[in-house]
Amino acid sequence: MLAKTELEQFRTQGYVIRQVLDAGDIARYVDAVEAARRERGERGKMMNLQFLQPGKEVRAVQDIICQPAIQAIAADLLGDGIIIDGASLFYADAGVDYRQGWHRDLMQVPDDQIDARWFSADYHYNYVQANISLTPDPCLWIVPGSHRRPLNEAEQRIFGGDPRIAPVDAQPELDEGVQLVLQPGQAVFYNNYAVHRGYAGVLAERRITIHLGFHSNQYEPTCHFGVLDHREYTADYLASLAPPVREALLAHIAERARHPQVDQYHAWHQQFISKEFVIK
Repeated sequence: MLAKTELEQFRTQGYVIRQVLDAGDIARYVDAVEAARRERGERGKMMNLQFLQPGKEVRAVQDIICQPAIQAIAADLLGDGIIIDGASLFYADAGVDYRQGWHRDLMQVPDDQIDARWFSADYHYNYVQANISLTPDPCLWIVPGSHRRPLNEAEQRIFGGDPRIAPVDAQPELDEGVQLVLQPGQAVFYNNYAVHRGYAGVLAERRITIHLGFHSNQYEPTCHFGVLDHREYTADYLASLAPPVREALLAHIAERARHPQVDQYHAWHQQFISKEFVIK
């Protein structure tokens, strides 16, 4: 799926953008999200659902985890044996004030487990995050190449000694930060150890995005694998799913069994998700 130049961009800059959905898929998923909001009685201006988990599932969007282009790009970036991990659906109405501070995705990791080697050019990070836009999405900002080095002087200044996250409106701005504006059907695949943020100020229009995480079973898991709560996947729940989705979750369960240390990564993540980013 990816050209050599795109693979090199991901390696050195930490991200690559590709069209992954056509107009028919986009319309189908948007309709499914709106229907899910109505059926769930959602009245809030913002919604974030772990759409593969029982009780939170949105059946009509679950097949996106098996979408061929998305799977193929993840395999190009990580290797064969792609395993689904994170899967969340984000919805926000126009007018929502959406701001995160600059950060690396380390919030769930205890201080004594953070390893400086993670932020180096030769570290093999066996995880990729994909943000898939169903509406125009100007929210993701990234500092290209920052996954391959420690925080630089400007970043240290705004992070204030915290290796994880800077205050939401920290000043001065990072001159190296780049805003990635996605059109419907595009996805950005990125290394979430790069310095990045979700930031739009007040949203000018509705935002619907699907966020996925992938791991390759050809390599050892790194500390982001283990987001899904596989203990909730009962035989009855799995039997109720579309066959490709069921097979993807069974592969996740099997991979978790191969790597019991991932249970600790999952516990760290569960502790973190009760403390969301500041979203006004």
